[in-house]
Parts: sequence; C-alpha cells; structure tokens
Amino acid sequence: MQSSPSTSNSPLGRDELLDLDDETLLRLCRQENYRASGPGGQHRNKTDSAVRLSVLAGGVVANCADHRSQHRNRAEALKRLRLALAIELRMSVEAAEFWEGSWKLGKKDRRYAGFIAHLFDVLNHHDWAVGLAAEALGTSTGRLVRTLARDPQAWNAVNQARAKLELVNLRRP
Repeated sequence: MQSSPSTSNSPLGRDELLDLDDETLLRLCRQENYRASGPGGQHRNKTDSAVRLSVLAGGVVANCADHRSQHRNRAEALKRLRLALAIELRMSVEAAEFWEGSWKLGKKDRRYAGFIAHLFDVLNHHDWAVGLAAEALGTSTGRLVRTLARDPQAWNAVNQARAKLELVNLRRP
C-alpha cells in the first residue's frame, strides 16, 4: 500500500513544522485558554489556565490542563502538539530521510517527535507490519516494539492503525 501524503494544508510540511523553534510554531497555532473541569478542589477551575493549541492550517490539536500555571500548560501542550503532528501526519518513505540518530531518545529530547514520525512513516509504508518495518529500519522487531511501548500515545496509535487493517494488536514486551 502506498503511503498517503501529509494531510496538513499548511505551506510547511510536517518535518518543517517539527523543526521550528517553540515561538515560531506557536505563531502558526491558534491558542485557546479555558477553565478545566475535574478534580482539584479549591485550586481547580479558578482561572483560564488550561491551554488548547491548534495548528492553523492542519487541524492537529493538543491541549494541557495538568498544571495551575498557564505557562507550564502551554509548554506541555506544545510538546504534545509536536507528538500529535508526528503521529497524525504521514510522509511517503521515499521522501522521509533515514533516521541516523540514537534510538534511546527520551520525550524531552527535541528530536523525539521527528524520530516517532519516521517510525510511523516506515510502519505505514509497510502496512503496519512490524517485522517488515523493523527490517527496513535496520533493527530488530523487539527493539521497535519496545521503543513504541515506551510512549503510550504512540503505542495506542500503532494499535489503532493495525486494527483498521484487521491486524492483531501488539502486545507489550
């Protein structure tokens, strides 16, 4: 199956969006502040500290209401937005560069979203067959599965994509 092109209407491609510094990416987003509901007692729902970021031209959305500080929520929402861009927008494998960095990137590493995007591009190209994707990436199936399992959002997205093709869900290592 051929990989679908990026679904974003943005003049910038997914990889260009992921490479932008935080301030530039924020300028390309619509930010909404709101009062979040939920547990927290007297400290919750007093100010509009929750943040929702939407890429203006792409329809990818991320939000955060974990902290009492709007600034912390914005920073976390931005990290989540980068990961959402990586998971939701696909490029063809022919257009994707080979990942030459470390496989031991943490979520705090600036390159993490690009790394996950590359893994998803290769998985998508191989119809979410983990063995074929691992071979194309030059790694073992176990290493690829362990890498995906470290990130719950990526793990769920892979299993959802596999379910659409009626493939068995991956089991956590």
